[in-house]
Amino acid sequence: MKRNLTFLFILLLLFTRPTSGQNAHFVTRPSQLNDPLFAEWITHPNTPGKAYGVYYFRRSFHLPEVPARFVVHVSADNKYRLFVNEKMVCQGPAAGDLNNWNYETIDIADYLKDGGNTISAQVWNMGPYKGARQVSNQTAFILQGDSKTSHIVNTNDTWKITRDNGYYPINHSSREVGGGFIAGATDSLVAAKHPWNWEKQEFDDSQWPRAKELGKGNHMGLNTWKGTQWLLQQRTLPFLEQYRETTPKVLQVKGLKSPNKVNSRHFSFTVPSNSKTTLLLDNETLTMGYPELETSGGDGAKVKIQYQEALFDSNNQKKNRNNWKDKHMKGYYDVFICDGGDHRTFKPLWLRVFRYVLIEITTQSDPLEIHGFSNLFTAYPFREKASFRADHKNLEEIWDVSWRTVRLCALDTYMDCPYYEQLQYIGDTRIQALISMFAAGDDRLVKNAIDQFYNSMQPMGLTKSSHPQEGTQIIPPFSLLYISMIHDYFMLRDDPQFIRQYLPGIRFILDWFVARIDDNGILGPLPYWNHVDGGTKEFKAGSPPGIEEGGSAHLTLLLAYTLNHAVELFDYFEKNCDSEFYGNIAQKLVESIRENCYDTEKGLFAETPEKSLFSQHTNAMAILAGAAEGTQAISVAEKMIRDPSLAQATLYFKFYVFQALKQVGMGGLIPDRLQKWEAFLEKGFTTFPEHGIESRSDCHAWAAHPIYDFLNITAGLSSTSPGFKTVAIAPQPGPLKNITATTFHPYGNIVTSYTRKDNGNFVCRITLPANLTGKLKWKGKNHQLSPGENLFILKWEP
Repeated sequence: MKRNLTFLFILLLLFTRPTSGQNAHFVTRPSQLNDPLFAEWITHPNTPGKAYGVYYFRRSFHLPEVPARFVVHVSADNKYRLFVNEKMVCQGPAAGDLNNWNYETIDIADYLKDGGNTISAQVWNMGPYKGARQVSNQTAFILQGDSKTSHIVNTNDTWKITRDNGYYPINHSSREVGGGFIAGATDSLVAAKHPWNWEKQEFDDSQWPRAKELGKGNHMGLNTWKGTQWLLQQRTLPFLEQYRETTPKVLQVKGLKSPNKVNSRHFSFTVPSNSKTTLLLDNETLTMGYPELETSGGDGAKVKIQYQEALFDSNNQKKNRNNWKDKHMKGYYDVFICDGGDHRTFKPLWLRVFRYVLIEITTQSDPLEIHGFSNLFTAYPFREKASFRADHKNLEEIWDVSWRTVRLCALDTYMDCPYYEQLQYIGDTRIQALISMFAAGDDRLVKNAIDQFYNSMQPMGLTKSSHPQEGTQIIPPFSLLYISMIHDYFMLRDDPQFIRQYLPGIRFILDWFVARIDDNGILGPLPYWNHVDGGTKEFKAGSPPGIEEGGSAHLTLLLAYTLNHAVELFDYFEKNCDSEFYGNIAQKLVESIRENCYDTEKGLFAETPEKSLFSQHTNAMAILAGAAEGTQAISVAEKMIRDPSLAQATLYFKFYVFQALKQVGMGGLIPDRLQKWEAFLEKGFTTFPEHGIESRSDCHAWAAHPIYDFLNITAGLSSTSPGFKTVAIAPQPGPLKNITATTFHPYGNIVTSYTRKDNGNFVCRITLPANLTGKLKWKGKNHQLSPGENLFILKWEP
């Protein structure tokens, strides 16, 4: 009987998108469903599949001559590095979930040679020691060629496999790391047990067992009930950027007779036998990647490499990040136990994040030579295509530090923070997506995130708060922000076919909330964790009042704000019944909040009908949702930013406060309201943190929103029609006299330049790309913009 297992992922794509410059294109052939030539998922025959482990797979083969193309498709559970004839050619897979498991496509012809060849892979799974972002079925590997020539390398039981007995996981507590830590275990490698040179062609794998077959790879479009659990799809993202950084600055050396000879330019020295040496290094900016330490000799020596964003003083405070004296290191670490071999290189399995590095070396009877320490920087390949310059203290530096924050919070997904969690949360991601489209002109991670959050939808009608992750955490407000994130993409990219597929999910989310509107027209009690702003002390665990008992003005206004975005989507796709239904609900919600939560004496919106607490958050949302309009909205905005008795928004929610200021024409106040960001610069931050000086994470994506604020509010650029087909430019310069900004647009960059003259003239130079039109809005008047350069000399009129 023919094998009727559902077939391998890669060859079953009817239309597959090229990856990494390859021209991969495959057509489904029904006969392939039962063809034994196609690849199997393979694993170790004697190791539990869900256990921690590091494994090596090898396949040697002969080619009479190298073909012009030799395309393979490769994936693993959980991570892999692929080598061809001793050279690493790619690593992956891009993060996903079991129903959406990624594989990479790459042409390896340039790595092959006539005659004997070897393909090998390192595959690892952290098992029970995994980080929150790791999703896993069991340890496994699969590789498939896309032609008769390349089928020779398909994974099956002819591949050899071995387990690396030198690797052990190191678990870390939040206390020892310096804050809530869920990014997973680090590595301990005992060199004497490690199969050095396993990727070399001449390596003898004759004693390795043959791999165990698990079943054919499944493409997500096939009958998956007969096959393996991973439903495979082709990676849509580019490979990560990698480049070698210089050795960090050597701050302190203890235990060497000539410590002054050890420096960043000559990081080469010998640690004597039976001694202990410590080195403190400072990269001077936060970085991310794969640190590498090269050694020789030192049989039995222990090298501990510890990493942190900042050092701690005797009170466990970090304070100025540039100050290191009289401070100590907390943080996760790796351990390398040397075996005396020559030119051994330790490189962790997963990336590390650090500014400071503490290296502790303890030798036994054999001296240890240190040949070098450097970092292979690794991040999503964003390119900075926007710019902002202005005559105001610190704005340009705030831009640059925000950009570094953006870079370190993106891999094959967005991340909230690279050190402590590495999770793609909706709240952070919406801000990151706007920056990606405006400043980098790159929407691939945006689309990837929209799709992944949709894939996380739960049966009750909400998304996960973050995804991909194996666990399930629900933050209902984030499901609403997810809809606004889709709306953002809708306004900034002409991609209706992509947007249309998410309309059912938008209804699903909205209906979950609509069903919980109480008789008074305000949202009733809401389950789960209703996080709005974790840094606001008046909010319980980040949740505003009125969550548990019902009557939250903030969540009700957020629902109205989201409904308005959804109505625009339904209008565009001619879903008229949906548009009318949800539009009416939005209007009733804001009317209920005006009636029940507006305090006429204070001129502000309260958190609940009891009117015992007022916040920047809810008053900003009242403006954005349309509960406060016209002169009332201006009055609310003025009190919102000047009344210190209000619960104050922290870095994250300042994004929405600033958007409210923009909506009422008060965005000019923003350059003078960046004191928190300026304080971070004074304290030596090279990325922006989660909340404040002493908050857990020194690098948190949501704190980078000034990039978007400067382009969208200060320079004034907004999309006024779906697909960014028309623009409105409404600068709100405030105290600034000179502004130059470049913003990415799919048609070409938009360049805006503003100069305030001493004679009261306001000179605006706006250059639009071909085929783009719009309006310049200034002091209540509209001025038509055409492609090319537009020059206006207007009156300042403060």
